[in-house]
Amino acid sequence: MTQETARSACRPPDRDSELHRLPPLWRDRDFRLLWSGQTLSDLGSATTVLLLPLIAVTALHASTFQVGLLAASGTVAWFLVPLPAGVLVDRVAKRRLMIVCDLVRTAVALAIPVAAVSGSLTMAHLVVAAFLLGVFAVLFEVAWQSYVPELLPAERLTEGNGRIAATNAAAAVLGPGLAGAAVIVLSAASVLVVDAVSFAISAVTLMSISAPDRLRPAVHGPGAGPALRHQVTGGVRFVVRHPVLRRVVACSATANLFDAITASMVVVYLVRELAVSTALTGLVIGVGGAGGVVGAITAMPLARRFGTARLLWAGKLTVGGLAVLVPLAGPGPGVALISIGLFANSFSVVLYNVLQITYRQSVCPPELRGRMNAAVRWIIRSVIPVGALLGGLLGEAIGVRGTLAVSVVGAWLAVTWIVFSPLRSMRDLPEPVTPVGSA
Repeated sequence: MTQETARSACRPPDRDSELHRLPPLWRDRDFRLLWSGQTLSDLGSATTVLLLPLIAVTALHASTFQVGLLAASGTVAWFLVPLPAGVLVDRVAKRRLMIVCDLVRTAVALAIPVAAVSGSLTMAHLVVAAFLLGVFAVLFEVAWQSYVPELLPAERLTEGNGRIAATNAAAAVLGPGLAGAAVIVLSAASVLVVDAVSFAISAVTLMSISAPDRLRPAVHGPGAGPALRHQVTGGVRFVVRHPVLRRVVACSATANLFDAITASMVVVYLVRELAVSTALTGLVIGVGGAGGVVGAITAMPLARRFGTARLLWAGKLTVGGLAVLVPLAGPGPGVALISIGLFANSFSVVLYNVLQITYRQSVCPPELRGRMNAAVRWIIRSVIPVGALLGGLLGEAIGVRGTLAVSVVGAWLAVTWIVFSPLRSMRDLPEPVTPVGSA
C-alpha cells in the first residue's frame, strides 16, 4: 500500500466532499498575501545572487578569490543558521519574524547603491551584505514553512505548499534573467534598489494578513537544551547508520560541493573569459536554470516509465553528464554550450532531488522524519560555502576554465556513491515505512 493510499484509507468518509466545498485557494485573501509576499522575497533573493558578483566584477574589479569569498559569505548561513532558526521560529510570532526579515533585507539591499553613489563601496560592503541577506533569507524560509500550517486547514496544505514551491522555482529561473535585462539600462548597483523594493512590498503584504499570529509558549527548564541536542543527534545517527541512506546523503553533499564551485565561477567565466555582456550573462544563467523547472515537471512521468530507484541515479549519470560542456564553451555562439550544460545539470539535480526525498521518506520511520530531514539538510547545505570558497582558491591556482572542468566532472561523478549501492539493482524505491502498531 502506498503512502497516499494509506492516507486515503484513514481519511474520514466526508473529507473529500468537505474539500470540494471549500472555495478555490486563490480566493483566500490571507493566503494570497502570504503567497505574493513570499514570491517577491524569492524573486529579490534570486536577483541578488547575480547582482552581487556582477557588482564585484564590473564595478570593483574583484579578484577571482574575492568573488569566491563573496559567494561563500552568502551561503555560509546554511551552515550556521538553520538549527537555531528552527528554535527561534518555534518561540516567536512567525509572521512578525518574516516581516522583520523583509525589512532588514530592504535596508541591506538599499545600502549597496547608496554606497555606490557616494563612491565608498568596497568589497567589505558586498561581503557583509551577502552574509546578512543569506542569514535573513534562511530565517524567512524556515518561518514561512512553519507558518503555512497555521494559515491553512490541513486539507489545504498540499495545495498551498505546491503553489509556493512552484513560484519559488520560477523565481530562481526568472531572477537572474530579469536582473540581466535590467542592467542593460541601469548599473547593477542601481538594480538593487528594485530588489529592495521587492522586499519592502513583501513586508507590506505580510502586514496586511488579518489572521492573528499564533505564539507557541517557549520551552523552559533544565531539560530544554539537552532535549534539543538529543533530537538533532538522533537524526544524524539514523542517517549515518543507514547503509544506503548515508550513500544518498554523501552523493548530495558531494554534488553540492562541486556545484557550489561552478556557481561561484560561472559569472567570472562568462564576463572575463568569454567577454559576455552583463545582460547576456543573466540570460545564459536563466536558461540554464530552466532545466530545474523541466526536471520538476517530468519527474513523475519519467519515474513511472523507468522506475523510481533506477531514475534516481540514471538521470544524473546520463543527462547530468552534459554539464561537461560548460568548460568547453567559447566566445560568440560557443556561449550556448554553457546554457546547455547548466540546463542539463539543473534538470538532473531537480529530478534527483525529487526522488532522493522520496527515498528518505520511504526508509525513515515517520516519527523520526523531521529530525532526519533536519540532519540531511544540515549536512548537504553546509558544504556549499566551502565549495564557493574553494572555487575562488582553485580559480586563482589553475584558472577559471580549469576550475569549472574540475567542478562539473566532480558533480557528475558524485552519483557513483549510489551507483555502487543496492539501489542499482532495484527498479523502484521501497514502500514508505509505516508507524509501529498501525494497521
